[in-house]
Amino acid sequence: MKYKDIVYNIKDKNFEKIYLLYGKEHYLIDNAIKLFRESLNESMIDFNLETIDGKETTLDQLLSSIETLPFMDERKIVIVKDFELLTKSKKKNFSDKDEKTFASHLENIPDTTILVFAVYGEIDKRKSIVSKISKNGIAYNCEKISDMELFKWTKKKFEKNNTMIDNAQIMYFIESTGYKDKNNEYTLSDIDNEIRKISSFAGSDTKVTNEIIDRLSQKKIENDIFKLIDYIGDKNSQNAIKILNDMINEGESVLGIFAMINRQFKIVLQVKELLNKGLNNKAISDKLKLSLFIVNKSIKISRNFTESMIIDMLNYILESDYKIKKGLMRDTLAIEMLVSKYCQRRVS
Repeated sequence: MKYKDIVYNIKDKNFEKIYLLYGKEHYLIDNAIKLFRESLNESMIDFNLETIDGKETTLDQLLSSIETLPFMDERKIVIVKDFELLTKSKKKNFSDKDEKTFASHLENIPDTTILVFAVYGEIDKRKSIVSKISKNGIAYNCEKISDMELFKWTKKKFEKNNTMIDNAQIMYFIESTGYKDKNNEYTLSDIDNEIRKISSFAGSDTKVTNEIIDRLSQKKIENDIFKLIDYIGDKNSQNAIKILNDMINEGESVLGIFAMINRQFKIVLQVKELLNKGLNNKAISDKLKLSLFIVNKSIKISRNFTESMIIDMLNYILESDYKIKKGLMRDTLAIEMLVSKYCQRRVS
């Protein structure tokens, strides 16, 4: 069964008893959950939609939720997120006996209950519970969508934002994201954010051009982040502030810039560790599932920052993120202070 078939069936209320949605495309998982929610009587949704943390729930709690009857609706939906019995993580709340008991219950789910497992990542396909779900319901890997599906999805997103864009520019935009590269970690959520950014920039009166896409593309932003980090590493505060202001003027949020710096330095720490273990650039790329370009840039960055400096910067970003969201610090001041602080520190 294809994802679109699952979507159509949910909309038509033609349900299976059990669903397992897993994989890296979190957007598809969350979209399905949204559709499950919309299938219920909105006025009774608090009684008939239950979302459970699968890392914390116990057998008794789970069975109680599944067996409870719906209230003033035909069915209730139980969503279990990141259930520990489906992943490779060590079991915390379930014994082997509990696992067997629950697996047997999957064959007798009440007709009034729809059980949905949502795993944001990989599952352990060797586990018997996975085969039980596949036998009694649907297990679907939410992976990258096909080229044609991606084009249709992207076009529809731009149309919903009332953005004027031709098919040629949609194709150009898709190519610029690198989504079709199987080794690229770019997701539909990332593309959705880029579409929002372009639509906001263009408005409803300006047709999107290749130049606009290039100006706002994630690749350009990533390159700007690399440049910003390089300038900080070279203690060049003037150029660092200039590129920072350019990014902000082009519509990039300070919190977004913090997030990208945070992500890059976490990669640098991983690269440093693997370099110390004697791995070469290609081996590191394979190990971390990152492009050689990212790995090579991270190695270059690592020469300008000690491990303690990186950890200190990550802590500063975490603290600043909290202060900005709580209204305790102006966002532009926080990031300017980061540039100033680390442009003065020397690698010892």
